[in-house]
Amino acid sequence: MGSLSKRLGQITALSLESESSQILRTIKPNKIPNSLSQRLDTTLKDSHDMKTFGLGTLASMANKERYVRFTKSLYGVYSTMEDELDRCAKTSFKSTSDGSDGSQENVNRIEIDGDVSNLSEALKDQQSPVAYFWNRHSEILRRSELLQKDILAVSADEKLGDEASYSKATLEYMQAIREAGNKDRKDGSGRLLGHAYTRYLADLMGGSVLATPTRLALRLEEGTPEQYTFSFPAENDRKGYVGMIYSDLNESGKLMNDDDSKLEEVVEEARLAFRHNIAVYGEEPIILDSFRGLKSMASGYFFHK
Repeated sequence: MGSLSKRLGQITALSLESESSQILRTIKPNKIPNSLSQRLDTTLKDSHDMKTFGLGTLASMANKERYVRFTKSLYGVYSTMEDELDRCAKTSFKSTSDGSDGSQENVNRIEIDGDVSNLSEALKDQQSPVAYFWNRHSEILRRSELLQKDILAVSADEKLGDEASYSKATLEYMQAIREAGNKDRKDGSGRLLGHAYTRYLADLMGGSVLATPTRLALRLEEGTPEQYTFSFPAENDRKGYVGMIYSDLNESGKLMNDDDSKLEEVVEEARLAFRHNIAVYGEEPIILDSFRGLKSMASGYFFHK
């Protein structure tokens, strides 16, 4: 049973990795030495557990109740992360001293209300690393509203605003995101970028192959789930947009002056996010449910034919 479940996780992981590996091998921004994107990609080898991700994803297809619980956890994570990103996107920083004269660096924080597109060019240059990234990608990457739709399409009475109903692993993940956001708003750092990298790159890579199996396994309505749907810019396909994401992560790194300690803070936050993901994906028993999910998927394909 153990070896079979291990093999099942490996097969699922390989199916999710094939396209993403090809994209990561062929884009250029993550090949720039010591860039933020290159550093973040090291976490895919030392922190990302594809077996748990694969089994947890299959387990979420065991039945609709399991799917709702899992998707609700993701909603808690994404709604928290996107709230923190939105708050950081309204904060710009300006250093009045770089410390070169022997004085301590002085950082002023400016709160911005309204659409960031109305900012002057000078103020845009003062955006924090998180604000720079999120103001460029929030419209395409935002997932919380889509996750909410997916949940309510299956369980119309689900209470999403009640944090007491979230699992322990989900609440701990949400708290880690809030702590990162609070620190970023205080010092203009980029810790939230580690969380954004961990979740959104997984969606852009593996998510593309999960929509149809999930819909068929759970007999969902055509067009659902919506959480895996992206509307890329007209000039980009999936690979092109992933390349843009990596380029803008590098630009965010430059806003931190490519400072080694600051970039490593982002990388460590990504590692922390991966640990929280493992806890969420594996919180419920996943071995038996992954077999049930595989059975549901197979019968769904047969029923569809």
